[in-house]
Amino acid sequence: MVSHDKLGELTVLYVEDDDITREMAYRMLSKYFKVVHPASDGKEGLGKYREFRPDLIITDLSMPEMSGFEMIEKIREIDSETPIIVTTAYRSEAESIQGVSDIVYKPVNKKLLLQAVCELEL
Repeated sequence: MVSHDKLGELTVLYVEDDDITREMAYRMLSKYFKVVHPASDGKEGLGKYREFRPDLIITDLSMPEMSGFEMIEKIREIDSETPIIVTTAYRSEAESIQGVSDIVYKPVNKKLLLQAVCELEL
């Protein structure tokens, strides 16, 4: 379990294709985490993962260029340990995903997202 105090020591990769959602989440997450690396799709997210090796990944699934599914699969080929939290509006999408720590359904609620992070073993 991660305490709220420890959140400020963690780095996060946040991947979301919707500009407004990404910006709002970036502002919110930046209040709690040491560093937040935003990315607009799976391809950019994979690049930032390789560059920064964040402590935690929060990602959407349905995105252009490279989906969250593909990005997660490629990250899991490199690293099976980094926690990944998926955000999605589609329950059917989430049912088929493997290799993730938790799922938070959209619209994302700050309290539920932070609760999901705090329940991780980091």
